Amino acid sequence: MVPFLIFLASFSSGLFVWHVVKTRRLVRDLESAVRSERRLLLDSNSVIIKQSGFDKLVREVNGLVDRYKTFAAEKTGYSNQVEATLGSIREAVMIFDGQRNIEFANESAQRLFQTHRSLKGSRLESALRSTSLMEFLNQYAVNKVQPSRQISIEKGGELLWFEASCVEVQGGSTQTEPSTLLVLHDITRLKSLEVVRRDFVANVSHELRTPLTIIKGFAETLLEDNKALDIDSRARFLDKIVNNAQRLHYLVEDLLTLSRLESKPEQVAPGMHSLKQLFADTVENYQGRVDPDRQQIEMDFDERLGNFAFDRFRVNQVLDNLVENVFRYAPDFTQLKLFARLDPKTNIVECGVSDDGPGIPAKDVPHIFERFYRVDKGRSRERGGTGLGLSITKHIIQLHGGTVYAESELSVGTTIFFTLPYTATTEPQLAPIPFQG
Repeated sequence: MVPFLIFLASFSSGLFVWHVVKTRRLVRDLESAVRSERRLLLDSNSVIIKQSGFDKLVREVNGLVDRYKTFAAEKTGYSNQVEATLGSIREAVMIFDGQRNIEFANESAQRLFQTHRSLKGSRLESALRSTSLMEFLNQYAVNKVQPSRQISIEKGGELLWFEASCVEVQGGSTQTEPSTLLVLHDITRLKSLEVVRRDFVANVSHELRTPLTIIKGFAETLLEDNKALDIDSRARFLDKIVNNAQRLHYLVEDLLTLSRLESKPEQVAPGMHSLKQLFADTVENYQGRVDPDRQQIEMDFDERLGNFAFDRFRVNQVLDNLVENVFRYAPDFTQLKLFARLDPKTNIVECGVSDDGPGIPAKDVPHIFERFYRVDKGRSRERGGTGLGLSITKHIIQLHGGTVYAESELSVGTTIFFTLPYTATTEPQLAPIPFQG
């Protein structure tokens, strides 16, 4: 009897130890499965574990793992969709935490503000140097409701303008503290156009005011002092009125030409024409204004050039503007040359009008194609210029797909160059960039 009891006790102890070992192994397997986010597969011979009820625990853990995987997959998919959406928009988008560490930056932001290293992980203040942006964000941190605001950011010595807006979002690197989503809409070009428009309106007002004031003054004098004025004075006053009315007419015509060219690119209608014939006609038209004793006008034309596509009327305008400028601003020239040469490598025709007049100061050369820019403002108005001829020239050439530029040296002369694509197609070659004359 005693041996049997001893055997029974030993068997019970061994069975207990076996249960403990299996239980510990199961717990370790469960811990490993949860840590690695995988299901736990029970051994088919684990009858005792099943009898002990551990199979229910395993099923619950497996179910929890399955639900977590489903949730994680959905969250990852949603996050990927959000990142793809934010990454594809043109506005610069950034998300940063409470310490202003950048957690996310889309491609537009990366391209605008940091080309060599990732914005993610950087401090917002070091990535975007802008006092106005920091003030905007500080006010938002206090009020939590802040309308969009125009802010400026310095980049490489250039001032960029943006419409900034932000909103608090949940997520980011911590779940307890919300992050901030910042959206920057680039309005640099709009700001530039606003300055151009303001300057243009001011210049037009000034250009119109001068002849109108002169016309009004002489007309009032004729009306009020008609009886006291002699015939010569009346004729002189009327001559002033006619001249300034003509100046107004030219100014309005040039403004309308610019407006038409800017609003309707189809104003340039290329056709197959002979540039050589156009040059010859221009030389002939101005030959009568040349003093044959001291002046000559000539043409230097590349004979390889055949007919090609350009708007004959508009290019004729260009030549007229350039040649007329020589007669107006360099009347004492001795040689005036129209030239055209073909570059077969680029299929570009380089044209130009050259004179040996007084030249243009180096500081003024880069600005002569701007609207209303005059090298000598007083003398230009006396000679009847509107200040728009070279702007029109630039616009016409850009709409052909060409470029225009000038070279000048004081007491040596000036050359205005323009290029045209040497093409057999009659499709208009629109400028790759908008005109900013």
